Amino acid sequence: MKIERTGNRPVRKAKDNRCLCAFMEINGVMAFVLLDSGSTADAFSPDFARVSHIKPFQLENPVMLQLGTKGSRSRITFGCTSRYRILGGKHGDVTGKDYFDIANVDQYDAVLGTVFMRRHGIALDFDRDVIRLSGKEIPTLTEGDENRELARRYAKNVSSNLHLQEGEELLVKSRPHKQGISQDK
Repeated sequence: MKIERTGNRPVRKAKDNRCLCAFMEINGVMAFVLLDSGSTADAFSPDFARVSHIKPFQLENPVMLQLGTKGSRSRITFGCTSRYRILGGKHGDVTGKDYFDIANVDQYDAVLGTVFMRRHGIALDFDRDVIRLSGKEIPTLTEGDENRELARRYAKNVSSNLHLQEGEELLVKSRPHKQGISQDK
């Protein structure tokens, strides 16, 4: 197939790209959690499993972790069981213990997918930016809180990979914004 034309992908507003995420207590440690209705896996990152003292076990039958694109595969070879507490605010907390995969989760401590959400009656309400837990609204992180947490994690990642000489300092500047270009077209 020969394609004879080109085009641009539309610019999307940051608020339209926002995922629903929240903090949740896992094994006694607060975790930054992505709620992903497109995921059939409930997973912790290996780093979070380590810092929260979760004891993983090797799976007898590893499974493929397949994203929605061709060639994007990873293998899940470890799992664990862990206690958790969903902070329900005025509606009360939900606690339990479940199985979770250990997978190379990026940016978040954990991803909660359809299995977990169905088990607990969780629905994602993108109009109000809330999680509904058995019909009760639980607020997600605000856009600002989410951005600060993602920036903190990115900065920590970058700084842990830098090797400065004695007396050397790192100056971090914010990215300049393009002036005169409207994003609202």
